[in-house]
Amino acid sequence: MGYGAHQVIARDKPTHARALLWLERFGPKAMLLAWLPAVGDPLCAVAGWLRMPFWPSVVYMAIGKFLRYAIYTPLLLWVFPGQLSY
Repeated sequence: MGYGAHQVIARDKPTHARALLWLERFGPKAMLLAWLPAVGDPLCAVAGWLRMPFWPSVVYMAIGKFLRYAIYTPLLLWVFPGQLSY
């Protein structure tokens, strides 16, 4: 995945260069955004390509995903109250 990230960055330099600088600036804390639908997987691939510290990145990814489901679950239960069946 890191090789693919390198190939994409090589194709579109201005946009991806800004994103790369942003990711380097925030470091593993940027992994809080790994839960986003279109951004999360490429973000993780680029983090691996940059060889960000593994465990801090995992912790921030876990926090982001936990917050996602902690927000989505009550929201969906509120929107679809009678749909839950056991």
